[in-house]
Amino acid sequence: MKRNAFTLIELLVVIAIIAILAAILFPVFAQAREKARQSSCLSNMKQLGTAVMMYAQDHDETYPQAYWYKNNAGDLNGYVQWSGMIRPYVKSEQVYVCPSDAGRGLVPTNPPDPAYGTTPTTPALDSQAPRLSYTVNAALLPRKRRSVDPANVVALGAVDAPASTILVAEFSNSPSCVNDTSNQQSTGFKNKSHRSVNAVMASAGGAKWRGEDPREFPPTTTAVYAVTPAIAAAAFAGCRTAPGPDYVQIAYIQPDRHTGGANYTFADGHAQWRRFEQTVDANDFLWGKRMYSAGGLAILDSKGYPVR
Repeated sequence: MKRNAFTLIELLVVIAIIAILAAILFPVFAQAREKARQSSCLSNMKQLGTAVMMYAQDHDETYPQAYWYKNNAGDLNGYVQWSGMIRPYVKSEQVYVCPSDAGRGLVPTNPPDPAYGTTPTTPALDSQAPRLSYTVNAALLPRKRRSVDPANVVALGAVDAPASTILVAEFSNSPSCVNDTSNQQSTGFKNKSHRSVNAVMASAGGAKWRGEDPREFPPTTTAVYAVTPAIAAAAFAGCRTAPGPDYVQIAYIQPDRHTGGANYTFADGHAQWRRFEQTVDANDFLWGKRMYSAGGLAILDSKGYPVR
């Protein structure tokens, strides 16, 4: 009785075809998984935007602060941070963590206060989310650390174009970028996840603008400069490989977490995916037309004209 069977050549051809199909499809599957994570992250950021809007409605239509010192003097007793302030409006702590964040979010500088988001009862602990993949734009949520700092909270009505002004961005995958100059303080530093971000510079040449130093405010300063893609790129790369120098604060974000871009929440509460270069286009600058938390300082482009 004759038996039909595949020849060796036929088997090799089939195996080769399967290998080719696998090589084509595996990247597609990986992209599909990342797309799902990106969508989940975008949903998180929409919920955070809604929570900030709800907080503002309950607080005289004013955005919260990025953070403040509990003892109104220094960080010895911990921080109260924006993620803690909006906690009553957030359904789950998972909203604070992006599924694509390789580190599953930054931990607080100090262990989180069990009462974070309410009246702080444990003075030595931070009132913020236990893990955090997101930061806020200091143009809207100031780093008013203590009463003497000149930065101030921002009213909803002060923002020129809420639908095109970034409110929440994605934290860097590299803690060294967020820790900034704190990397040089000691070998025992912790993550500075309370920090907000800004997309401006103290000079057109790239000097860092911190946003809470009294010397950076009027009358000595009348304007700041929009960060350029080139200066931002140098900061993104430098803070990962050589942490410590005073990079511009845009280094705190992760600009390419999702297929070459990142998710952003805007000041009206909606969220979108954008390429970083789109956000710092001086003709459509998405980090604020002015530094609202700094007395409305003008933001200028590299030629000295106000951004649009």
